[in-house]
Amino acid sequence: MEFTEKTQVFLVAAWYKELVRAFGERGRRAFVLAVKHYARQRGERMAQRAVGDGQPLDYASYCAYREWAPSEESVREGTANATAVCSTAPDYVYEVRACAWYDAFAALDALEAGQLYCRHLDEAMARAFSPSLEFYTVETRHCADRCVFCIRNAGFDPQQERPRRPEQLRGFDYHCAHTFYAFGEVAAGAFGRSGAALAARVLDSFEQAWGGEARRRLTAFAAENFDRA
Repeated sequence: MEFTEKTQVFLVAAWYKELVRAFGERGRRAFVLAVKHYARQRGERMAQRAVGDGQPLDYASYCAYREWAPSEESVREGTANATAVCSTAPDYVYEVRACAWYDAFAALDALEAGQLYCRHLDEAMARAFSPSLEFYTVETRHCADRCVFCIRNAGFDPQQERPRRPEQLRGFDYHCAHTFYAFGEVAAGAFGRSGAALAARVLDSFEQAWGGEARRRLTAFAAENFDRA
């Protein structure tokens, strides 16, 4: 079984469903906190690697130390993210018209979860990488015909982009597990035992959709420290 953007979106949507069903508007607010918690951990891991390598925490490093690449499935299906640069100075602005995550949220009829996830994820991750990065999500596919992102005064020329290294990447099994456990931490922190109990419901839904082997691969990361690079 291949872990992909679709499996990660399934987990995000499942957490949203359980949180809102159990706690209503408080659950929505907890969901946003969980998105930011997950994003913060990713951004700080990236920053740790950049600092360890002696690289500045600028937007060029942010791009170079990203942990993900499109899944083989999305590449095969032609649904992998497609970006286009709109401007480079004074602000770096780019747009995304094809997005595997948006397609997956739409297929699950989970666009509200997707709108909240996509609205907060990249901003939180960039600012965790470096508070000096003025990264803004201007539009998302959930509210417009494309996503638009702006990094103010980025000083970034894509022609001088630093090469990404394969060792920086993490598989979608890792990203899916990180999603599951990060959201679980926030649910438990916000709602105690009642919140913690939701993890079992999400995991059961995941197994029903993707199978027992997928569940075993996900829970194999139970002892992982997602704060550490």
